[in-house]
Amino acid sequence: MFGRVLAASATARGVWRATNRAHVNAGIRHMARYSAPATPPTNLVTPPTEAPPATNSAADSEAPPHNKRPPGTYAIWAMEAIGATSAFLYYLYLYTDLLKPPVTDCLNPVKYSPHTLINTTPLTSDTTLFRFRTNRPRFDSDTEKHIDEIIAQGVWSIDIKDHLVQTYRTYTPVDYKIGEVDDERGLREGYCDFVVKRYANGSLSRFLHNTRVGDQVEMRGPHVSWPYKANTYRRVYMVAGGTGITPMVQLIKRAIADPSDSTKFSLLYGSTTEDDILCREQLDAIAEQVPERLAIEYLVDQGPATVARVGRPDTKSVGRLVEGFDQTKDVVLVCGPDAMMHAVSGTRPIGPAQGPLRGVLRDLGLAPHSVFKF
Repeated sequence: MFGRVLAASATARGVWRATNRAHVNAGIRHMARYSAPATPPTNLVTPPTEAPPATNSAADSEAPPHNKRPPGTYAIWAMEAIGATSAFLYYLYLYTDLLKPPVTDCLNPVKYSPHTLINTTPLTSDTTLFRFRTNRPRFDSDTEKHIDEIIAQGVWSIDIKDHLVQTYRTYTPVDYKIGEVDDERGLREGYCDFVVKRYANGSLSRFLHNTRVGDQVEMRGPHVSWPYKANTYRRVYMVAGGTGITPMVQLIKRAIADPSDSTKFSLLYGSTTEDDILCREQLDAIAEQVPERLAIEYLVDQGPATVARVGRPDTKSVGRLVEGFDQTKDVVLVCGPDAMMHAVSGTRPIGPAQGPLRGVLRDLGLAPHSVFKF
């Protein structure tokens, strides 16, 4: 469109110049025709003449047509209007998105909006990574600014709705990216990744696993799950099981990517087998990159095991994790299936309340304010 605007503007300028020259020439001829005659020579004697009789008829004398517009006037006006319109359209194209189609697949913290599933990656026999499109307009509105403020506050999550039964569940993304500006479409294309395990009795998990690439799913968010600021804690201890690793991955990636953050992380992650360890490549890569900031211990229910210990989170393994824990400087995060939560910290009730601290962490002497359950 930009090329068409420039071409139209160039054509308008050319026509205007040609018409303007014609206008000037016509004006010169007009002045020559109706201007006063030259002063007669002084050596000629002009005989006296009688004054012409007064008349009221406009036909008796030829008056210069002062109200007549020179040729080409309307063409000039038309070309000026075309040029002004072209300039205005170019301004709208360059500095606004009014000439672009509406941007879809955008996050919204207060209402559900459809998002397109663009890719799926099986991770285990029952767990899949779902990648949904999350676009943003080229120019941020108050909604986009509010989204950035929420994400900057800490670990965040998204409500995903099953429109067939009108129910939803909250999931924590493990990755979120926004690309460069696409001027032709007036947007920044991005994506959001979710790791979801299929449960036989889980309506949302079954709904997502039955969703095909190209289908749309309604989402609402982001929402803050756990507030976090760089260097608030000396060390963050994490106990995770299964897909409960997702908030831990999000937080670790966020903190390690922040050069101003020196917080250290210790992770105890339990899975059924080594093949069921989720996000292992990402976690191992980070631990190899910054071993002084991230320590990982894998647990599996059953062997064979080459990189993990066989066992479950218990007093021995969790005690080994939180050795040296400081109630004033450290915090423990727990997320996983109900059986693991019950054994480690006690389950979390529905709603914002954390519920009483129970299980291994209570037995190890930790205070409730030092533990957060996702």
